Amino acid sequence: MSMWRFARLRAVPWLLLFEVARGVQSHVMETLSPADRRRVAEILRTSKGNPQKVTPRERAELRRIAGKLDLKRLARDLVPRVVAGRRRVRR
Repeated sequence: MSMWRFARLRAVPWLLLFEVARGVQSHVMETLSPADRRRVAEILRTSKGNPQKVTPRERAELRRIAGKLDLKRLARDLVPRVVAGRRRVRR
């Protein structure tokens, strides 16, 4: 790994990234039922994360489940974390 790549890796605001991931995970756990979360995990496992391996039926099911997420509330919850994180990162 070159020094340039290493410097870019260090420049990633890891704490901010962790806070956003934690907020998204919390939102998903509160919003989706255990059955929906299990089904999403099952589709991701069978497709091995490759969108081309998801059938049209599974794609429709994922859209239906994603439609249950309250994206406005998620954004409202994440904005304070991102703004606070950006203030801390700048020097």
